[in-house]
Amino acid sequence: MSHTDFWIIRHGETDWNAERRLQGWRDIPLNANGIAQAEALNAHLQARFSDAGPAHIYTSDLQRAYHTALPYARSCDKPVQRLPGLRERNYGVLEGQLWSALAGFDSAHSHNLAIELDPNEHKAEDLATFYARIRQTLNTLAQKHRNETVMIVSHGGAIDMMWRAAGNLAPNAPRQFTQRNTSINCLRIVSDDSWQIVSWADTSHLPQVVTG
Repeated sequence: MSHTDFWIIRHGETDWNAERRLQGWRDIPLNANGIAQAEALNAHLQARFSDAGPAHIYTSDLQRAYHTALPYARSCDKPVQRLPGLRERNYGVLEGQLWSALAGFDSAHSHNLAIELDPNEHKAEDLATFYARIRQTLNTLAQKHRNETVMIVSHGGAIDMMWRAAGNLAPNAPRQFTQRNTSINCLRIVSDDSWQIVSWADTSHLPQVVTG
């Protein structure tokens, strides 16, 4: 039975990440820390996977994802293909706002709950539409690249939807992992549409967060 292996990576940091603003489809660039993270990711992937790199590299068409993949793509001389289907969720009129300023939504976000939005009121994607877009995009890539390894750079919310799809969970199921910028996730899709998590939210290549 054929399968496709995916390396799924969250993009590097942006100023809006640091400020805890909803980005969605806004095309926000990497900040200086995000650029450094992309370079560190490149060094890590070259060192760890020097003999077994991906056959193809895809990112969302937003620059923060594309520029995260670019250092590694250049190092292994592979093109980066941009797919709108890998974009973050469209947050509509809420984009650019601080999570802390969104009454009700910030509490849900802090408790790892996906928030439901109204396409009419918020001009945004509802959860079912977002979930279906992400699932369809990955299934299309899996069918196109059978028995190959594919690297994807996408967004935190999109990666959460991939995790829910792999677990056959509802789109609003609480997430169990924090996706730090440039976290690495590994997923296998088998030809019978079976999604299997290999590893998730790997941050071993990132500086440890000091708390307390």
